[in-house]
Order: sequence, then C-alpha cells, then structure tokens
Amino acid sequence: MEIKYTTQNFTGYDARKLKGLFVSDKRCAEALQKLSGAMDVDIFTPSIASKSIRKELAEVSTQNKFIWAQDYITVMDNRAILFDSTREHLKRVLRASADGLSKALKLPTIKSEPHLRGGNFFVCDVNGVKKLLVGDNKADIYPQDLFKKILGVDEICPLPRLDWHIDLFVRPLDNGNVLVADYTKTKDGLNRGLDILRQHAKRNDITSEQKVQLDEIIDKLETEIAKWDITEQFARYKPQEKTTQIINTLSDNGFNPIPVPGTHYYLDGIKNPDLEQERLENFAKNMQDLNELARNHTPDIQQRVNQYIKLKTFEVSQKQNIGVELENIYENNFINAIVTKNQHGELVYVTNASLFDRKLGITPEIEELTGFSTRKMFVDSISPYIKPENIHFIDERLTERLFKFMGGIHCTVSEIL
Repeated sequence: MEIKYTTQNFTGYDARKLKGLFVSDKRCAEALQKLSGAMDVDIFTPSIASKSIRKELAEVSTQNKFIWAQDYITVMDNRAILFDSTREHLKRVLRASADGLSKALKLPTIKSEPHLRGGNFFVCDVNGVKKLLVGDNKADIYPQDLFKKILGVDEICPLPRLDWHIDLFVRPLDNGNVLVADYTKTKDGLNRGLDILRQHAKRNDITSEQKVQLDEIIDKLETEIAKWDITEQFARYKPQEKTTQIINTLSDNGFNPIPVPGTHYYLDGIKNPDLEQERLENFAKNMQDLNELARNHTPDIQQRVNQYIKLKTFEVSQKQNIGVELENIYENNFINAIVTKNQHGELVYVTNASLFDRKLGITPEIEELTGFSTRKMFVDSISPYIKPENIHFIDERLTERLFKFMGGIHCTVSEIL
C-alpha cells in the first residue's frame, strides 16, 4: 500500500504528553533510555527479525547513516506509521523497522512516497487551532492550501530560516510559547559571565589552583567573545537579522516568542570528504523528494519546484567550485530538544550537552564556585516555564557526534503521541 498527497506526516509537535519515541540510532537510544523514567515515555528501537536485514542495520549504523529517525519514520496521531521507502541504502531496513514498530504499537504501516523529512515542521495546538511552523524555504515553494492538504493544519506560519532545519533554532513549548535562539542573548550572557568570573578570580578565599583555573577560563572566554563579530559577519544565515524576523513573525501569528541564549557556534570549513559527499547525496535526495511531491499537482506548482531545484543546484555547484565552504558548527545547541509532559503534567526538556563549557574549562566545580556556565545560563532563562529539575542534558560524547553531522538529539527521534 502506498500513500500519496493525503493528510500526512506531522514531523514535529509542540509540547504534549508523548507515549514514546522511536529512535533509530543505538547510542542515542541508550542515552534516552536512561532518561525515559524522567520523561515518562517508552523508547522504541528497530525490531528486526531477519538476520540479513539486521546485518544491514549494523552496517548503516556503523556508517552513521541511520541517525535521524525523524527523517525516516513518522507516527501519525496514533493512526498509522509512515516510512520512507525511496532511500536505496535504507529501503529494507526502514521497511523492517516500520513493521517492527507496527507490531509494538498495533498500527498499520504505510509506504510514503515521498516522505516529508522532519525537523523543518512543528504542528502546534494554539487554543484549539492547528498551526504549522515551517521553514520558509519550504513555504516559498508550495501554496498554503497544499500544505494544509498534506499536513492537515488550519494555519501556516512560515519562519525565516536561521539554520538548515527550524528545530535547530526554535522549540515550541505549550500554550503558544516558543523558545527562540537569540544570539544577542547569548553574547550578552557571555559578557555577564566574563564579569562574574573576573569578580570571583579576585576573591581572597579561593585556592591558588582555583585562581589559575579561573584565569585560564577568563582568557579563553575573552578570546571567544572577540571572535563573535567576525563569526557573525560570515555566518550563513545572518543570525542577528533573522532572529528579529523570526520573533516578529511568531508574534504576528499569535505565538509568544521567548528569546533565550540557546546556541553558540564557530566557523569551520568542510574538510571531511565523507561528510561532504553525504551532504551532496542528501541535497540530491531533497531535490528528488521535492520533484516527486509536486508531480501530481498543478503545472504552476511543478514549474515553481523546477525553478527552485535549478536555482539550488546552481548554488551547490558554485560552492563546489570554491572547494571549501564555511559552515556554522555548533558548540552549544539547547534549542534542539525533546519536550514532553510527565505524569504530573509538568514540561520535561531533554537537550544536548554544552561543548562550549567544556572548551572553556568550566567544570561542575567551577560552576558551583561561580554560579556561571553557559548551560546554567540557558536553564535560568527558561526556568519561568520549565522547572530546572525537569531539564536534562545528554552526555558530551554523544552531543559531539551529533553536532559533527549537523544535528542534535531532537533530530534522532520520531515522536509517538
């Protein structure tokens, strides 16, 4: 059975009580299993009977090609399981994974061609109205009535893109509240942190070892803050300008945007040929998906899609000619998060670790001594909405792996309502 162009694929939700999470990557599943009690959700992983397909699963997992569950499988409002069957290297694994999840959830599986990739959509319930938050790169291609037909929503809210997917810079909570990564908040917070660290370095009651640690952290943070304007100048999506646009757009559409110090990044060039090849393959697949989606629709839509594909293909070819492309690489991304409600109806927030704190040398002991870390800075910023004890961070090694491939912990799950 195939499904085409019907009400399908809620690729992300605002904060509601989740029944579970489908996690395709073993290491991510293990990390989330440790937090499943706090989240009050079940963790589902690929359940595959066939030995040959289990071998395929091991191979694609070892090659880091089966990390992003939200791109592969969607559980539709407790009605059906949609799975992507067009990716050659994952076809058998995805079908078997969907069938295994089908048995566990007692839902039918449906081959979805194309399967809209997750991360660039959030379906939000605002006073009973289903509103779609979507990256404007998608909204520019398709008319709103097409989005409403495919996604089953009442209103469309296109957001200016600050990154590849919107779940890297916005995170809906509940009651129309939406966290927004605000780089000004981050920069201001780092400057305040620098003042705090300098004050503590002058204390007479700290040890000489603590004094040395603080001086080293201060030097590193001063260097990082000095880099900020340079990084801002070359950033792909002009964060300061786009953040203001995002906040205004959310407000105009009835949401309550909450600017927070949720991200920090640095510039780097692509030097990993395997990663570069994977990105090119993903780009080609994205263009194929767009073409498939528009095929059975009006000539006007098909023409708009073809123009977009032509433009983007030209842009990619130009970047290849340059050789090395500057990219924003995250050292913190607390916005990319799994959000659910526990048995008490309280929001629970699971996000990525702070690699920036590690880079600066801010240990738990230094945080306790000074009251400052970028992780604490973020926790404090969302404490009016989420209790600090309900905010959890995955470990640094897993975060480092996910950031390397330009994603975070939310990208690794398909949510089950």
